[in-house]
Amino acid sequence: MGQFSFEHLKEGKIISAKKLILSKSNHRILAIDPGFDRVGWAIGEKQNTKLQLLSYGLIQTDKTQTLFARYQAITDSLKQIITKHQPTKLAIEKLFFARNKTTALKVAESRGAIIITCLDLNLEVQELAPNEIKLAVTGDGQADKKALAKMVKLELKLPSEKILDDVTDALAILITAFHKNLLY
Repeated sequence: MGQFSFEHLKEGKIISAKKLILSKSNHRILAIDPGFDRVGWAIGEKQNTKLQLLSYGLIQTDKTQTLFARYQAITDSLKQIITKHQPTKLAIEKLFFARNKTTALKVAESRGAIIITCLDLNLEVQELAPNEIKLAVTGDGQADKKALAKMVKLELKLPSEKILDDVTDALAILITAFHKNLLY
């Protein structure tokens, strides 16, 4: 069902990008699991009454770079993904309170940069809460990562290979956006 393709960018890298199917659509959505180290992403669209997964991957930033250079790498990578896949909407996970406030602040800043980049490129933005995503995908708003990953793979008919949590979360966000009729 397609091969892995790797794309390297100037300041950051897109890794594990899997190209599945590309077609033109006015109802294409970009789902993002925000972060400052890794950003999971997925692209899908409605075909008939079903969600068609088009591509997914991970933006990995260089840990040796400054935080601001990492944010720039994320937005540069994101612009390339948007240019290539032409989504019309963004579905992004809302932040929840974390124990590590420094990490939460960095993720919030990255999330802001992601949202502004998408708004600048004329994408509509929809936020989804973590428990809302878990509920839509597993039927349990308190499901753990393992249950979420299992249901994502089942629903999207993905191979059994290991997928990083950030990418799994982006795929779950995509499924939730579809179920909430964000693709119409």
